[in-house]
Amino acid sequence: MKRSTRNLSLLLIITAAAAWFYQDTLVGFWHQTTGTPAAQAPTDGAVNKGGDARKDGKDGKDGKGGKGDKAEKGGRPGGRFGGPTAVGVVTVALADLPTTLEATGSIIALQSVPLRAQVNALIKRVAVKEGQNVRAGTLLFVLDDRSVQADLSKAQAQAARSKASLADLQRQLTRAQDLLKKNFVASSAVDTAASQVEAQKGQVTADEAAVKAQQIQRSLYQIRAPFSGRIGAIDVSAGALVASGANATPLTTLTQFNPIGVRFSLPESAISQVASAGINRPVTVTLGSNALGTDTKPHQGKLTLIDNAINPNTGMLTLKATLPNKGNALWPGQFVNVSLDIGTLAQVAVIPQAAVVIGEQGTSVFVVGAENKAQVKRIQVRQALGERVAVSGLADGDQVVVDGRANVKPGGVLRVAGARSKE
Repeated sequence: MKRSTRNLSLLLIITAAAAWFYQDTLVGFWHQTTGTPAAQAPTDGAVNKGGDARKDGKDGKDGKGGKGDKAEKGGRPGGRFGGPTAVGVVTVALADLPTTLEATGSIIALQSVPLRAQVNALIKRVAVKEGQNVRAGTLLFVLDDRSVQADLSKAQAQAARSKASLADLQRQLTRAQDLLKKNFVASSAVDTAASQVEAQKGQVTADEAAVKAQQIQRSLYQIRAPFSGRIGAIDVSAGALVASGANATPLTTLTQFNPIGVRFSLPESAISQVASAGINRPVTVTLGSNALGTDTKPHQGKLTLIDNAINPNTGMLTLKATLPNKGNALWPGQFVNVSLDIGTLAQVAVIPQAAVVIGEQGTSVFVVGAENKAQVKRIQVRQALGERVAVSGLADGDQVVVDGRANVKPGGVLRVAGARSKE
């Protein structure tokens, strides 16, 4: 008895659910069998929900309001089978976009050399101070050159003697030529005198070369700045013995400050953009420190090097730029923020990255098309801008779906819940 009661209760529940679910069909069947006009048909709250179109059409002859089940299948807003998808959109505004690549780098000296002696000698005088700015050719150190000065004097004396001998031989040649004209000497005597003159000319040339060699040797005892820059620490003083060679202790270090360079790296994904822009592109450098009192003004320069290989360990491409540094505001070793201007993207749209769909066919977005239906548009990402991207392939005024994009299907009906301002 209890089982029969349970089965009867279950049957009644199923029947009630089916009646509620197919109420529009039952209403239509009622009209057909009884001939009752739609206005006189039994209605309740549920029927009114499914018959909004009939209520608007009044007589049901307009093809839209006569079939409640059609409205239900079509998915009217708020219907039980889902209606148009509510989305948020952004309206596209095309514009020219200056494009930059951001990186961190370090300041480097374009020239920096340790200064060493090329001869073994005592330091006679230190002619420069630590931290001094010097010009190219400025005398820095004077070494004891007494021995080489003596050798130079000896070479100069030998050259003077050779020149005197040459002058005497030339006078003898002139006399021999005069005597030959008067037939007082044989022509062989003139030939001998001419040969002696030519030989002595060679000796004079050799002696002059020896003087130049000694002068060059003497110049090694005066150490001068090879370029303009700033002197570093000096660890020697007058009277110290210095040695020559690459392994010898440097006397000091000379570093160029103006102009100065910056080295930075970009990922290999940026190679095409950098290579297309080429060198001499504008570069802006700002100090990376946020400490109070730090000079944060931008320093302008130009790109001078795009390295010829990618670092296989990091996947980064090395670049260098040169910039003026008249006030010595930038120092080698400082960390800086670098902005490389690679040109302007003409007539591109800037949209949120959340709007971009990446699929097997490429990159695309959903736009609101005719009759508020979702339309797929292929795009090309031109530049990443944090949470936004610059893309081509969109038209001015396109409404791109951003919020609710995951629920959008191609051709599906959309309901724009709210539009963002133009990006």
